[in-house]
Amino acid sequence: MKRRLAIGLLLVGTALLGVVGAWLYGQTRPLSKTFQPQLVRLRAPTDATTLAQRLYERRLIRNPRLLAWWLHRRGKPQIAAGDYEFSPSQSLFEIADILVHERFTRNWVTIPEGWTMARIAERLHERGVADKEEFLALCRQPQRFKDIDMPLPKDLHLEGYLFPSTYRLPPGTGAERAIRTMLQTTRRQVYLRYRDALQQRGLSLHELLTIASMIEKEVLHDDERPRVASVIYNRLRRNMPLQIDATVLYGLGYWKARVLYKDLRHPSPYNTYLNRGLPPGPIANPGLASIRAALNPEETEYLFYVAQADGYHRFSRTYEEHLQAIRAIRAAREPN
Repeated sequence: MKRRLAIGLLLVGTALLGVVGAWLYGQTRPLSKTFQPQLVRLRAPTDATTLAQRLYERRLIRNPRLLAWWLHRRGKPQIAAGDYEFSPSQSLFEIADILVHERFTRNWVTIPEGWTMARIAERLHERGVADKEEFLALCRQPQRFKDIDMPLPKDLHLEGYLFPSTYRLPPGTGAERAIRTMLQTTRRQVYLRYRDALQQRGLSLHELLTIASMIEKEVLHDDERPRVASVIYNRLRRNMPLQIDATVLYGLGYWKARVLYKDLRHPSPYNTYLNRGLPPGPIANPGLASIRAALNPEETEYLFYVAQADGYHRFSRTYEEHLQAIRAIRAAREPN
């Protein structure tokens, strides 16, 4: 009798272990067989429960409670800040192992809005993605990438066409592949999305990116971008010089906080104080907010603007109003 009871208990225990094992396997196995890397950026240390829920919402794991429990057992109730790369093709235990051992990734590179191709080249060189000089040399050969189904400049360079975003560019990617990745993103995010809007406004892609780049470099706050766009269009319609400081600095070849009167006399095709109309091309790589503003400017009569201490601008319809605005801003800056 005792023997039968022991055998029965053993069988029940084995069955329970099988059920638990099957459940555990089901809860920890990968969600996909396809490698689809995702960047998870923690800007500050994050508790395991919060991060597990975030990974669950990103469809990277099946069971957030199980991951949080496992991380606590491994002595990681708090996860270090940093950039991590995960894929739904990884198991829960593989993802946990990356977090436990703080295996930060260098496969992802962020290109902020408003960076020039020269600054992008420096970032890629710093991260071991591509040689800086090779990257810039290829950017000066836009027709090398004419197989990408998007209008590209023939006699200039790719400034403005390198879409600002976060890209998966592991060390050793190479300059050509990095450029192609950015151009393909511009094609998807800008050219294909706004092709009809370009036709309606009578703009080429090159003109759009040129106007958007000036907005990007001139404006700090998104809500002002459409208003600055209106000033640009109003001046173009009246054949007035755009007089945008950022274009002068681009022609100088370096950036500084203050534009001097002597800088405004610098002979450059990008000097919009000396030359009417648009500059030859973009002066930076604009983000979507500036691109949308260039496509949808506010309806105003403004022809002038001047920056305030808080980064916002005062807009004026006449030169006399503009001078008054300048005097008022200077007076506000002067100590009492």
